[in-house]
Amino acid sequence: MGRKLDSMENILEKSIEEGADLIELRLDKLEETVGWEKLLREDVPTIVTNRTDKEGGHFQGSENERVRILLDAIASGASCVDIELSTPEERRNEILEAAEDRGTSVIISFHDFQGVPPKQDLMRKTESMIEAGCDFAKIVCFANDAQEALEMLDFLILASEKIETPVISFAMGEEGEFTRIAAPLLGSPITYAPAGENTAPGQMDISTTKNLLKCWD
Repeated sequence: MGRKLDSMENILEKSIEEGADLIELRLDKLEETVGWEKLLREDVPTIVTNRTDKEGGHFQGSENERVRILLDAIASGASCVDIELSTPEERRNEILEAAEDRGTSVIISFHDFQGVPPKQDLMRKTESMIEAGCDFAKIVCFANDAQEALEMLDFLILASEKIETPVISFAMGEEGEFTRIAAPLLGSPITYAPAGENTAPGQMDISTTKNLLKCWD
């Protein structure tokens, strides 16, 4: 069952109180999206995401409905929207064109919940995102063991060296937990931490994440 608007609003307030530098609105976690715009904040940059089920999300409507909600987010003043690389090109281009008109940033993302593909495969996906016109490329994979977690960091180092577009990357899962702290030190502009329940395996809460990152300042 999805969250109610008031419940998500409380979580967002908690995120800001704990020191979040930006917030992600996971609209696919709402049981009803009518009126969600009241969750947008002027004081904190907001990423709006409406994740498909095959990439770990919960949205149950049609692809056209899903994209329409993201278009509404752009029109409503969201700082950034996240659209999957797997989104049909025509729908993805609608998002990119609307975002360009409004000055909204776009993350194009890829998630693999089975494991970490070869580094060169991840580089090709990143290049596809850049060719499509993203402002940020996001590559996140589930680490089945410590070696796979290290492979994700190895990919991030390579991407940071070879690609000018910012690449958000880390490993999901308990084995990848440390990469959420290491990734910002290796070039990832964003790491994710929940204020309420975890939205992905291996997440640490905001306070823990910020305190660990401060150790490296």
